Amino acid sequence: MIEEIYKRRSTRHFLQKPIAQEDLDEILTAATWAPSEKNEQPWKFIIIRGEERKAMVKCLKKGIMRNRKGDETAIFSKGYDKFIPSAIYTARVLEQAPVIVFVVNTKGMDYRQSYPSDKYMMELADIQSISAAIQNMCLEATARNIGSLWTCNIFFAYDELKEWLHADGEMVAAIALGYTDKEIKAMPRKPLAEVVEYRGEYPQPKDEVQEAAEAE
Repeated sequence: MIEEIYKRRSTRHFLQKPIAQEDLDEILTAATWAPSEKNEQPWKFIIIRGEERKAMVKCLKKGIMRNRKGDETAIFSKGYDKFIPSAIYTARVLEQAPVIVFVVNTKGMDYRQSYPSDKYMMELADIQSISAAIQNMCLEATARNIGSLWTCNIFFAYDELKEWLHADGEMVAAIALGYTDKEIKAMPRKPLAEVVEYRGEYPQPKDEVQEAAEAE
């Protein structure tokens, strides 16, 4: 699987070629084998295909425009206006993807709701579990030469999409899946020295001379 880790790309151009049900089932099965806190498996996957994509994209665009106009019900403040062009582009991408998987946290609570610290910590644990499931999905897709795009731009239309999906729980992400004929360059990664901090020394095995000297 290390090969798939390095090969995975965020795909934003999809061919109008259907994904075989067998391949889709294997991708979703890989997601369900992710580790989860207390084995709660707090995920649900809602698959959007065919004509349903048009209705989904319509909801997404409606929410994006609501945020763009600065509607008082908008989720994002004006400081997030710079991300709206990206969200509009994502809507076009999702429109052409053969399969869109909405990932729902079945234990999630409404984002408008305030809740105590213990529930907040459990929410963080569930999101980590679901993120592992999404990663599994993307890697299995890569292994089958199927492109994927993990996006959270759906949050610009959170209310519209949540109502349209009729899903219990809270939306976490959408994953677009499909074949592509585009070669996508890898994005640069930060060096380990920038993101890794070591504390303490790893104990080194003692050789026989050291052990004999310490025994005297």
